[in-house]
Amino acid sequence: MTEEQDILLSTKGLSGGYGRVPILHGIDLDVAENEVFGVLGHNGMGKTTLLKTLMGFLPASSGQIRFDQTDITRLPPNARAQMGLGYVPQGRGIFPQLSVRDNLRFAWQDHGAGSETEVMDAVLGDFPRLARLLDREGGALSGGEQQLLSLARCLMGDPHFLLLDEPTEGIQPSIIEEMSETLLKLREKRGLSILLVEQNFDFIADLSDRVLVLERGRINGTLSRAELSDTSKVDQFLGFGAARGTRQTTAPAQPQMANRKRGAPAPQTKGKPSAPDLRPQPHVSTVNAMTIKRPTLAQMRGMADRFGMSLSDEDLIEYTEIIEPYMQAYDRLDAMPDNLPEVRYPRSPGHFPTASENPLNAWYVKTEVRGAPDGKLRGKRIALKDTICLAGVPMMNGSSIMEGYTPEIDATIVTRMLDAGAVIAGKAHCENFCLSGGSHTNAKGPIHNPYKRGYMAGGSSAGSAALVAAGEVDMAIAGDQGGSIRIPASNCGCYGMKPTHGLVPYTGAMPIEQTIDHLGPVTNTVADNALLLEVLAGEDGLDPRQYKPTVYSYTEALGRGAQGMRIGVLQEGFGHPNSESDVEAKVLQAVERFRELGARVEDVSVPEHHTAMDAWTAITLEGLQDGMMWGNSTGTNYRGLFLPSMTDHMAQWKGRADELSHSLKACMFVGEHFQRQYRGRFYGKAQNIMRRCNERYHAALKQFDLLLMPTLPIKPQEHPPADCSLSLYVQRAFEMVPNTAPFNGGLPAMSLPCGFSEGLPIGLMLVGPNYGEMKIYQAAHAFEQSGDWRDM
Repeated sequence: MTEEQDILLSTKGLSGGYGRVPILHGIDLDVAENEVFGVLGHNGMGKTTLLKTLMGFLPASSGQIRFDQTDITRLPPNARAQMGLGYVPQGRGIFPQLSVRDNLRFAWQDHGAGSETEVMDAVLGDFPRLARLLDREGGALSGGEQQLLSLARCLMGDPHFLLLDEPTEGIQPSIIEEMSETLLKLREKRGLSILLVEQNFDFIADLSDRVLVLERGRINGTLSRAELSDTSKVDQFLGFGAARGTRQTTAPAQPQMANRKRGAPAPQTKGKPSAPDLRPQPHVSTVNAMTIKRPTLAQMRGMADRFGMSLSDEDLIEYTEIIEPYMQAYDRLDAMPDNLPEVRYPRSPGHFPTASENPLNAWYVKTEVRGAPDGKLRGKRIALKDTICLAGVPMMNGSSIMEGYTPEIDATIVTRMLDAGAVIAGKAHCENFCLSGGSHTNAKGPIHNPYKRGYMAGGSSAGSAALVAAGEVDMAIAGDQGGSIRIPASNCGCYGMKPTHGLVPYTGAMPIEQTIDHLGPVTNTVADNALLLEVLAGEDGLDPRQYKPTVYSYTEALGRGAQGMRIGVLQEGFGHPNSESDVEAKVLQAVERFRELGARVEDVSVPEHHTAMDAWTAITLEGLQDGMMWGNSTGTNYRGLFLPSMTDHMAQWKGRADELSHSLKACMFVGEHFQRQYRGRFYGKAQNIMRRCNERYHAALKQFDLLLMPTLPIKPQEHPPADCSLSLYVQRAFEMVPNTAPFNGGLPAMSLPCGFSEGLPIGLMLVGPNYGEMKIYQAAHAFEQSGDWRDM
């Protein structure tokens, strides 16, 4: 370690995070002049938070940061930059529509090392690859070239200390090697100090004088340069999930067991035949790098114990050798590029809005991604529920667990909307992992009703509906597993359509349970809703929820009127224990209006409506525990598009379960109990019962074109206070779903506003047969055209 006067950057007891969510816990570190100091750790361990706190983008909740003998703990980022701190963010953050030249010019500072031209010439001397690309747009560069541009842009400010955030992420090995050589030259030429956070062990080991291992916001250990080449020392800190690497080194076809002398024969178990020869056949490529961590004997023992197997150490060692060819298959998979959809339209990561820009707390990120110059949605500004992937733009699904995740793909529906000329205006806040029909569980605070602050906007797509109702966007995309399109649409006075299950591809959206996942439009008019569904609907070949959906031109249903339509008023949709009289009165007034419009309206009874609620409960709670939680939001046993980066980030919940919302925790307890104690039998029985319930609904829909009932039994409720009981918190999350959840068995259902009471909107729900969206739009449009719902 260098002497005190050589220390350039130091922290003492540094803690911080995002709002009330702590991430860093008492970090102490010292970085000397001309030192490369690495910070190694897996996703979600606090690496990016550390750099953002050092640069001033996040406040320190406690502790001190000193730079060049000055306390900078409270200084803003621009002041730190002027002192010589440079920051290269994760995700590069370049301007995709500016040329390479203009990206560089943008970062020049007149307090630097010379004129703009002089500094640019010096920087390009260190990055000859960029000199050939000066007139090319940043968005047209490869990922590796963008990373080099991001680094070069940082050097335009003449820093003498660099903060580098995962520069090798998504970069091909040749560029990583070039970047490593460039950084070493810059260190020698400019005397730079570097704080580098990474998951790529080879990269960080090549560059660093020392490496700090970060785990869940705490220092887990420090490795010297000598210790970085000691495999046992590295394994001690990194464990079974060792950091990824890029170096292609030759590895033996079979690993040498740690407890067996080199060259000794494999142990044989008495009375058993020798292990079968499962080595790769000649047509299978050999392994150039063993990038996948092999299980240790202790890990094999732990797995055998969980399986209930009685195996000796000799048995386990032999099994380790038997499975080696399969491990090599994983090595080869790890070395391959993934097969993910192409991102077609340039964009920037956007920004997190200030409180003044976000009075309802409905936005998570504001951005502007422009699609094709023409199309059905030309110029329409659309907000996405923050469960939907928008490449390069942050996504947190309402939870601190997912905060810091940025997807690398666009969801199928995003590409379809952009192809149709839409403008994606940003990501709308949703409830914590979408497990609430209230709007009070988001990790960034409650989302407010646009008509009455302090009241529920409705979950889980709260931000989507609130932004539409407030006129901040023309349209929004919402998701629905138990009513999460229709609940916020009802609470905010919008039109929200949950289409037939599988009509709209769910590809690229974070799921809860495949058989209840739906995406759909929320709008201020029926015409806009039908138009947006026309763009969204149809098979994409990547979503296992889709089974050859029937698609129509939904706008053709507009203007047909309700004359002669048969509407059944579902009696079981009224009279719930918490039903409010003013809500039911407004819906019954709407029933009379449909009669006036020429519809044939009669009462109908489907007693299984209550049974469907019970079936939905078992399907949802056991399904989410199995797929969303233990399956890390991915699960197995289906074909479709998988997003491993989302899986990796979601897996953090296992070490941060205290951060989950109370409503999700309650669901997990039920789901886990029934999966463990009853082996999943009730999940299967519930799916069988839900099928029967749908048969009963379909029988009623043979007599009627549509079923009608209140969307919700209650008006929007007040947000519970921050110090409320667990019981009230969970009650506010699920008290409104008895009419919405039964139709997540698959039938299309739409909420449309039908009046006000106590200054808050009320909605009615229309339900149709499978792929019966045309009938719903026909009736909804007739009702909308009959008068302003606010005056009803």
